Amino acid sequence: MARRQRKSLAILDTVKAIGTIRIATFSILGVAGAWFAFALAVSGVARIKAPAAALAVMPGESIALASRADQLFFASPQNPPPEVKRLALKALESQPINPKALRLLGYIEDAGGNSSKAEKYVRMAAKLSRREAGTQLWLIEASARKGDIRQTLVHYDIALRTKPETQTVLFPRLVNAIEDPEIRAALKPYIRSENGWATSFLSFAINNSKDLPVLTRLILETGGLSDPDEARVQEAALIGRLVFERYFAEARQIFLQMPRAQASRVSSAAFDASDRDALFGAIGWQLINDPDAGGGFTENGKRVALSVFANSSTTRPIATKLLYLKPRNYILDVKVSNIDRGSGGFMRWELRCPDAAGGKILWSVDSVAASLKARFNIPSGCPVQYLNLIASGGNGQTGLEATIRSVAISPEG
Repeated sequence: MARRQRKSLAILDTVKAIGTIRIATFSILGVAGAWFAFALAVSGVARIKAPAAALAVMPGESIALASRADQLFFASPQNPPPEVKRLALKALESQPINPKALRLLGYIEDAGGNSSKAEKYVRMAAKLSRREAGTQLWLIEASARKGDIRQTLVHYDIALRTKPETQTVLFPRLVNAIEDPEIRAALKPYIRSENGWATSFLSFAINNSKDLPVLTRLILETGGLSDPDEARVQEAALIGRLVFERYFAEARQIFLQMPRAQASRVSSAAFDASDRDALFGAIGWQLINDPDAGGGFTENGKRVALSVFANSSTTRPIATKLLYLKPRNYILDVKVSNIDRGSGGFMRWELRCPDAAGGKILWSVDSVAASLKARFNIPSGCPVQYLNLIASGGNGQTGLEATIRSVAISPEG
């Protein structure tokens, strides 16, 4: 196995030299180690739990023989004992179409440095069964070494469709591989497939990717999932992580490709049915509720309003909207009805610049009036802003309740 590892390193050096290092991220380099980790993760699913016990009762049972050989191989993958080959051959004598036994013969040859003979055995195993996961893992590495992106993805697809458990091994490598534009292009038919593994893969990528701009490019270049409802859920989740990690430009790009997205929403503070239904995640109005203060959207005909409350002695943010306003002067126009407040209760509109140190407050205004018009300025160097609504119940007995009928932002002049 050590000789095989040295061979793998030499291959990688060659790949680097010819500028095709990208495909190495597909590879399960040291396939025995990767398969061993996978086998442990799904023990009892991908192999018989106790083949030795089974063989004590049925010494010639082919599946038990191959499973026992599998155990012995991974007990010493660098130097597999002769018993592995003997058991694999005996399994084939009992059942000539045993793919696991053929794959093990390939692994043994590979451990001994005979890659051409190893490939012969493994490809025979693949012809017998598409569901033999260890076979597909070996073929993924083999095609990756050759720089064959298309064929590598074919084996990824087979493994992930027939053995979803292989996600634990394959998804992390696929996430790393998408930094290459050719790989992203080759992934498009798999991402767009209606009955594949793309939904699970994108969920994994959204939660685990360390390069969110690259993941954004994958969604934009492939078009995302073909099912519009699933795509919306996935993309709203991605927007949430992008905004949380301050990739505001990428969040806007994902939003603009979503079904029913309107470009004007990124610079509008108006309430919308999409806010009520949380269709666009962090791009829309976000409500911050707890028992002491909060709000909820209501709808009267086609008009969406925001009902808010704050208990006595409570002052805190209850709603926020991400905006992409260009530098200039603006007018905030707010209409409120059904105001009921105790002593000292108020509503505060506050504009923050998240790119400034500490999320600098650009402007704020307190109001208890039914109508508010206020001027503010967006300076250069603040490409995105948060418009926050803060509610205070004051220090009386009744707290604050109100309905905000509309909020609008328009350029001054």
